[in-house]
Amino acid sequence: MRWITVVHPEGSRYFVNQETRTCTEMNICDEEICGDIEDYMRYFLRALESVSEGRGLDMEQVDLVLEPKKALDDSVVCWYYFVNHRDRCLFWLDEFDTEKLLDNCKGVESLSHIQLAIQAQYWKHWDYFPSLCLATQNLVDEVKDMLAHAACDHLTSRRSSAAYDLIQLRDCMSVVDSIRVYPLADQSMQRCHPAIIIGRIMYTFSHARFMNFHGENCARLAFGQTVHGWAYTPSLFMIVLAPLLFLDPVTHVKELHNIFTDRMVCKPRWDAYGSKLRGQLQDSNLMATVLLNANVGFLAINTVDRGGRSAIQMASYMSLVTSLGSIVLGLFFVSQDRTCGQNTAAEIRSFLSRLHDERHGLEKLAIIYSLPKALLMWGMVFFCAAFSIDWWSSGDTTSKAVVGTVTLVVFVMMSNVIMRTSEEGNSLCRGTLEMLSHLAAAWKQSLDLIGIKRAQRDVDNEQGVDLAPIGAEE
Repeated sequence: MRWITVVHPEGSRYFVNQETRTCTEMNICDEEICGDIEDYMRYFLRALESVSEGRGLDMEQVDLVLEPKKALDDSVVCWYYFVNHRDRCLFWLDEFDTEKLLDNCKGVESLSHIQLAIQAQYWKHWDYFPSLCLATQNLVDEVKDMLAHAACDHLTSRRSSAAYDLIQLRDCMSVVDSIRVYPLADQSMQRCHPAIIIGRIMYTFSHARFMNFHGENCARLAFGQTVHGWAYTPSLFMIVLAPLLFLDPVTHVKELHNIFTDRMVCKPRWDAYGSKLRGQLQDSNLMATVLLNANVGFLAINTVDRGGRSAIQMASYMSLVTSLGSIVLGLFFVSQDRTCGQNTAAEIRSFLSRLHDERHGLEKLAIIYSLPKALLMWGMVFFCAAFSIDWWSSGDTTSKAVVGTVTLVVFVMMSNVIMRTSEEGNSLCRGTLEMLSHLAAAWKQSLDLIGIKRAQRDVDNEQGVDLAPIGAEE
């Protein structure tokens, strides 16, 4: 049988038999391997012909991919799959376990949902073995329509669940526009670049449809929407620590759960979140550096540096330490991001999965990412405390009244502006009330538990008192 060597545009080599539409990555130049492949090829094709009689299966639209391997007992086991181009799916003649194809997606029950996962693997076949995949003008137009719809969805909805982001969609549209569709007679085995482009884009869309339960009763219609009914439950550690961190973890945990909904990572959203976090870290590092210099200059004042350990010095020292901690953490996060670079979706998912808790979600990561800003805020608080103690202790009545009034007015103005002009102010109020309610509930549960244990101890003591005289009488 006539085999043709095909080199993939990325450099890998595979072999194609055009007569039987069979592909393999095994080295058929080895006579033993070639003999095994041809034997399995004839066996599977004969079995398919006998099974498909009367079912209207067009054999010219079916490809076969083979990969014989040696088992531990030196026997040969052949891995294979058939490709049906008419129905855009893969199929097998034996019973096949689809668990590996489901990509850890929970809740897959219907055959129509499994079909989406198999269809995604069909388009991946176009990427791996593009020589027998025919790129037509109708297929190119279909890809253009899907890209245009996804771009429109992102433009008209801030919570679009479509694949890619707006910039990536525009780049994909420019790539697809440059595809040149050749007539069937002019399409050669080596001219397979259009098939690879179409296969990769269609795989991304098909996989996104599968992960978003496309066409199912619980379809994910918006970014961040859960289809399993999972709800975040803050832990006692989060309830106590969030107010001390100025409720910044509440904002972070909400954004992280929108990115990692149902353990499915949205890479464009993660990249946008990382870009925003880098900007915040750079700003906090700059302000922490300024605050560090301010503390050093403040401690150099003669009225402050009196040789002892006054409250002014202690507050300034704590401000210096917290600002230094903010700088160190900010530099660590920024340098780690620059060193690691752009991670793949699988790497991001692995990272988030390690920190994800079944009940409390990604609150640990939210607390970690809020530390640089929280330390900077505490540094400002301690510096303001040191400054206030200094002018209050050494000033006269007039200066105390003037500076105290100005300080109070500025504080009221800042609070009013934050609460009224930003949505974050309202979220902080709601977050504060929610955290306080959780804290009150946790405190009540703790008191109930203490009461139950105390009552059990009293019962045990009473039983011990009753039994002692009986033992003594005996």
